[in-house]
Amino acid sequence: MNGDQPDSSISDEEWATFQIESEGPARLAAPKEPSARARMVTERLRRADEEAARQQGRARRWARRGKAPVQAEPDGWRSWPTSQAQKRRSRLWGLVWVAVAIGVLFVLLNPGRTLAWLG
Repeated sequence: MNGDQPDSSISDEEWATFQIESEGPARLAAPKEPSARARMVTERLRRADEEAARQQGRARRWARRGKAPVQAEPDGWRSWPTSQAQKRRSRLWGLVWVAVAIGVLFVLLNPGRTLAWLG
């Protein structure tokens, strides 16, 4: 060989095998680019939402003069739970935590009587 280049201790076949094996995990962890069809569907849905909000805004324009513009709301099948459902759920959990706090308070203030009442 040429005196300028050192001899490689790895053969070309071993190097190719190493490259293929090391590429696998990196390829699996790489983020996936959405397909062209998925991008087109997303864009179509976004435009439909904006158009629906625009139509809704025109209908409410006379009734709500001076208010903030109407935001596009996706249909229920492709959106998170509505704010009403979230409020209902948070109220329920609030009541549960209040009941737990009252129970713990009873046990802390008078443990003998509370535990005797339980059994």
